[in-house]
Amino acid sequence: MRGETAGLEGACRLIWVRHAPPDGEGLFLGQSDVPLSTRGRRQLPRLVEKISRYQVQAIYSSDLRRALATAAAISRKLGMKVQRRPGLREIHFGAWEGLTWKQITERFPEAACGWMENFPRQPIPQGEEFRRFKARVRRELRRMVTANSGGCAIVVTHAGVIRAALASALGMPDRNLFRIASDFGAMSVIDYFSGSAVVRCMNG
Repeated sequence: MRGETAGLEGACRLIWVRHAPPDGEGLFLGQSDVPLSTRGRRQLPRLVEKISRYQVQAIYSSDLRRALATAAAISRKLGMKVQRRPGLREIHFGAWEGLTWKQITERFPEAACGWMENFPRQPIPQGEEFRRFKARVRRELRRMVTANSGGCAIVVTHAGVIRAALASALGMPDRNLFRIASDFGAMSVIDYFSGSAVVRCMNG
């Protein structure tokens, strides 16, 4: 799809990429800094080939290892440096980090039930407040859009960050965030114009 960005005329295209599968797949990893799994490393060549069809001018990544390893594989193919952005980290799950949902419901039954029923108003014990998470994602988004006006950039990050970006672009309420799929190694494409956004692809 080279040359697609030529007609953006001041807009910015961001290709949001969820990292490949990590060690601890199925756990609430949040900001736990785990590497890619064997399955994740094996998935990288296919992911890189899919992404390399785009003509980009920058690659951004969360500074967590699973995202950086994914971004590094893309950067080697494109010959570009990865720009680390701590603001693109997943939300911090606090006391739930490293646990399965079954473990969470057993150890924190009231908090788990409240979180499901009242998301995003119900905080996770010792976790990052959703409003703060959303604010830092928006700050990073504004910076990337401003820096890439008229061009295209790759953003390697986490499911929560991608869902927040898509929900914002689509005007969805936060409570519906988990209706958006974000699979490992999948990409979503959003074009950002002045005051608006157009979703071109979701979870592709």
